[in-house]
Amino acid sequence: MLAGMFKEKTQTRRILVVDDEPDVVRIVSKRLVLDVYEVITANNGLDCIAKAENERPDIILLDSVMPNMDGQGVLSKLKALRKTKNILVIMITTLSDMKNIASAQKCDAVEYVVKLFDYAVLLEKIK
Repeated sequence: MLAGMFKEKTQTRRILVVDDEPDVVRIVSKRLVLDVYEVITANNGLDCIAKAENERPDIILLDSVMPNMDGQGVLSKLKALRKTKNILVIMITTLSDMKNIASAQKCDAVEYVVKLFDYAVLLEKIK
């Protein structure tokens, strides 16, 4: 009887925010924490892959243009790895041409958001 009186606790979703621009990481992370998400951050593709394998986020917000390994390369690698292939990836980028959008979709990105974006639009895509 008492069990029915308490709402079941929902698990906090973990989001890995990946961008080489510290201000983007800071702003997006701060907003996500306010919306009760657990946030992990990375500032390059190699760090993203390592954290995705070790931290197992539910969603990755991935920048396309980064040094060392671009977002498309990271996305392809994530989808090829057994531990990370099922993580949802939303590309966040300044590249808005159809070629880049099609390439991200071909690599199984679930969404594509162009910077400077409205946070409410990003949050809706996460949900």
